[in-house]
Amino acid sequence: MLKIFFFTGFFILTCVPDVLCMTPAPVVYVAGDGSGDFNCSGDNDQVQINEALTYVAGNLEYTTVYLKGPFTYVIDDTLQISSNTILEGDSNATIKLARNARWSSTKPLIKEKSFNSMNITIRGFTIDGNRGENTNVISGGGYYNLIHLSDCQNISVYNMYLTNNHGDGLKTNNCSNVKSYNNKIYSLGHDALYAIDCSNVEAYNNTITCRTNSGLRLYNTNHASFYNNTITSENSGGAGIEIQKDGSDSAMDDIEVYNNVIYNTALSGIFIFGSGSYPTSSANIHVHHNQIYDTGTDSSSKVIGGILSNGFNALIENNVIDGAYGAGIVQNNAYFLAPTGSGYVITVRNNIITNTRISAGGGKGYGIYNLLTDTHSFVLQNNSFYNNTGSDYAGVQASLSDITTDPQYADRDKHDYHLKSKTGRWNGSSWVNDSISSPCIDAGYSLSDYSNEPEPNGNRINIGHDGNTRYASKSELNISNNSSENNSDNSDDSDSSDSSDSSDGSDSNGGSSHSSSGGSGGGGGSPEHSRNIEVKELSQVFITNGKAVKFDFTNNATCVVSVSFDAKKTVGKTTAIVEVLKNKSTLVSDLPSDDVYKFFNLWVGNGGYGTSNTIENPVVCVKVEKAWIQDKKIDQSSITLNRYNDTKWNPLSTDLSGEDDTYLYFTAKTPGFSPFAITGKITVKEAVIEIPPEPDTQDLEQNNGNTGSEIETKPEQTGNASMSGKENVSMPGFEMIYCIIGLFGAFLYNRE
Repeated sequence: MLKIFFFTGFFILTCVPDVLCMTPAPVVYVAGDGSGDFNCSGDNDQVQINEALTYVAGNLEYTTVYLKGPFTYVIDDTLQISSNTILEGDSNATIKLARNARWSSTKPLIKEKSFNSMNITIRGFTIDGNRGENTNVISGGGYYNLIHLSDCQNISVYNMYLTNNHGDGLKTNNCSNVKSYNNKIYSLGHDALYAIDCSNVEAYNNTITCRTNSGLRLYNTNHASFYNNTITSENSGGAGIEIQKDGSDSAMDDIEVYNNVIYNTALSGIFIFGSGSYPTSSANIHVHHNQIYDTGTDSSSKVIGGILSNGFNALIENNVIDGAYGAGIVQNNAYFLAPTGSGYVITVRNNIITNTRISAGGGKGYGIYNLLTDTHSFVLQNNSFYNNTGSDYAGVQASLSDITTDPQYADRDKHDYHLKSKTGRWNGSSWVNDSISSPCIDAGYSLSDYSNEPEPNGNRINIGHDGNTRYASKSELNISNNSSENNSDNSDDSDSSDSSDSSDGSDSNGGSSHSSSGGSGGGGGSPEHSRNIEVKELSQVFITNGKAVKFDFTNNATCVVSVSFDAKKTVGKTTAIVEVLKNKSTLVSDLPSDDVYKFFNLWVGNGGYGTSNTIENPVVCVKVEKAWIQDKKIDQSSITLNRYNDTKWNPLSTDLSGEDDTYLYFTAKTPGFSPFAITGKITVKEAVIEIPPEPDTQDLEQNNGNTGSEIETKPEQTGNASMSGKENVSMPGFEMIYCIIGLFGAFLYNRE
């Protein structure tokens, strides 16, 4: 009996599958040398890898399938990944498509296993699409996408090498929370990343070489950002970044493209376009701090230039565009006609556009070029142009704030676009000094934030890609807004330079005009004397026609809580600045009549913005300390927001809107933005008059012989401030009685 039991146990153990002898959770290993939990042979390896993926999905304590290298795993069917699964590998582990696979056009190498999958991570290894041994298809036709995920959430693809296929690297349909980062992507047959009908998409720190189409692409996708990527093309290639909106089904009003280096692309560096019909306000993009050079090399295409756009509102700021073919920034139809409707506005601000070249595809080397003047427009603010083959402007009115001058790049031949500076220029590892300073230093838009620039920064943003960054070239002058030197109310600004001036006089080439009643000022170019500014706070929003706008000042650095209004014009990303002052503004001539809590300036947008032509229903929310009200004995109902305009203070209708332990909150409607003052009236107490006691006649007789009519009583102080310093006057009726008694006594004496 014992022998039978032993034999049965031995038989069961010898028949246990390898899968039950797994390495400890949470990792399952796949190998090509026999050392894995699942082992492959280099042929039809999708079988073992899918078994490993299925095992991890069915055992909650496991999270990861790990591909050991060096080994090439050849697959002839799709790998299917489930929720809460990591597919990871050594950098020398490669998944490679089998030769002559002949798959259908919708079949990728990796896909989700089930609908609504979530928490999928793919990282660390190589995927090779084996384009050279699958020549029966045309690139870009949807064949052999490396990763294609649909209806998934929380996707991360990073530290991968994606290469050599006929389709996309990572394609996502109807997904959310997609991240692609730290990848090297080389010579694909379509887009490196292609997000369709998705939301919350990020791509950053990728190095991409395009072969057929774009590096990064969005289609009807919102809440997306592309940043810190390096993108170029080989052979035909496409655009570096492509943003496309089609129809009204999806808004694309929260798109940001920044800090990318895009160069030598066959088509435009950044291609932004729409088609069909949709509200103008549903398409907005912010493009900033990119370096774009030598783009649009395909002379047979219209999709060229540094940035090509139609059907979008955009803020394009602090970019360098150098050596682009056709135009630096252009609005034009490309693949499709521009969408129906009009009112698309691109604000171009603080950019350097240089050395644009003629292209046979269209464009004579213009800096800014508008071919859609009936429906699209540009707003230009403080840009720098130099050596553009055609001219700086075509189809757009020149701006007085732009400058035309050599920007003094550190080394254009090496594409080092930092600005030369006598005081300090970042060379990639340290600060160095040049013999000259660029005229683009401190020449940017006056309301742009400059707070990230190192000192000395001239209190104004630099034009170019390093403006408002920690690597911005340094100014020759520095005037701090928080100087301890106080500015008297009667100081004259005529004998001092504006805080935005630099020693080379670059401000004379640009800048904005200001008035105390308009919506301008602030930043380095504020009309307020810098010595009178105690603290300032900025807020930025994207302003779209027909939408409610609210600037919230969340740092609580000032007495202003928010500014809100309804926009009547699309102007793109706009800055509002609050400047709390040490004394009354240097822009006003007199003081308000009541006690002042705070003086402040409020500037919104560019010069001239904030009128009835551009906004309506503007409201300012301010806060007042309860301690000030109590200490000063202020009548709470008298607290008023006053606006200075037309050389006088104008009280605004001010309403209490709320309170907390420290502050009372008030709102007031204002007809514009300018210097303001918050005031209140001191509470008036009822006067108390004290009648002094009747004087002693004995005191009168001892007063050096003076008569009662010559006696003055010293003033008595009362607790009432309104009675302070006044005399208590004795009553003349008593003096008359004393006089009559004296005369009557003298008469009786004489009779005797």
